[in-house]
Amino acid sequence: MYPRLKNCVLRAGEGYFLYNYARDEVYELDEEAFELLRRFTGRNSLEALAGEFGRGKVEEAVEYLLREGCLVNEHAEHAEERLSVESFTPSLRYLQLHITERCNLRCRHCYLGEKSPEDLPREVAFRAVEEFSRFGWKLLITGGEPLLCPYFWDLLEFASRRKLRVVVLTNGTLIHEGTAERLAEHAHEVQISIDGMRRGHEALRGRGSFARALRGAKLALRHMRVSIATMIHRENLREFPRLERLVRSLGVEEWSLDVPSLQGSMRENAELLPPPQDAARIYASYGFSQGTHQGSEDYACGAHLCSVNVRGEVTKCGFFDRGVGSLKELSLREAWDRLVANYLPRLEELACRGCEHLPECRGGCRFRALCEGDFLGRDSFLCLLHRRRVHG
Repeated sequence: MYPRLKNCVLRAGEGYFLYNYARDEVYELDEEAFELLRRFTGRNSLEALAGEFGRGKVEEAVEYLLREGCLVNEHAEHAEERLSVESFTPSLRYLQLHITERCNLRCRHCYLGEKSPEDLPREVAFRAVEEFSRFGWKLLITGGEPLLCPYFWDLLEFASRRKLRVVVLTNGTLIHEGTAERLAEHAHEVQISIDGMRRGHEALRGRGSFARALRGAKLALRHMRVSIATMIHRENLREFPRLERLVRSLGVEEWSLDVPSLQGSMRENAELLPPPQDAARIYASYGFSQGTHQGSEDYACGAHLCSVNVRGEVTKCGFFDRGVGSLKELSLREAWDRLVANYLPRLEELACRGCEHLPECRGGCRFRALCEGDFLGRDSFLCLLHRRRVHG
């Protein structure tokens, strides 16, 4: 037998990990297991590996990984003996790539505000994906509406040949049967925004958008994994019991919630901001998700994520206007190092250091804190949410 990892990458940094990008599963490893799995390239025989690491350990690893769908028996005579792994901390695991500002909707809460027909330069997008594939975990392709980018399908096919989980963030209205089938060929998941039932959704996204988004979600679900994202706003506060029944009836595995910030189009539509107490109640009661923006180790939010806007500037996330430089001049790794130095605070630097809830909330959202006047300050929404969870 010649074991070779299937749909998996090895990653190091804060620890040692095996990441199955097809299933979005993470396995924590010790150093010895990590070194063993680095030899699972298809070049090294089971007998050779047993001689180096011990037969019992190797056979146990092979049996488990075969059962998990992480391994194949495939002799690759010319493969490298060991897999190369690039390691740095904090590690960059999630890349949010805004490939266009083109959009077929004019959403009242859009953090981009007034959009243009501008696209991220094609060569920058492809170079970012290529570099990210050397150390990243999950690629989030977004816009605008990414399906309107002239090179969207070329980039998606290119990304699908890299060892990454590929997720497309879309409003869902442009997904037809053929589109869904084609997405499933090259992406692992699509995230579709459904911001309430018909009334609530269309209060943000315009007349007719609810039926088209729901149709897109149902078509995509025939072929691939779909997640739903919902913005809590003033016009959908009473819709969440019905919305939950709808989301669960669809059979999606992930439903994430967020609240809008005074950014972009929301500056002219501030009346859509929900009362904080109502937003906290809903946020605490609905949704089922593992987001990518959380803190990690002793860092605040966004410990493993960065964003690239259509101008090629690398920012902390899509909400931030100010970047640390452009991928037209910098490598992604160079930009990430700058981002860590300037926009990734440690918990001890936050104004809420010492708070009993800090180990769980990690200080909340740095953009919301910035909107309240201080990048290192409190995220009042998360403060309210955690007080509610403790005191009811």
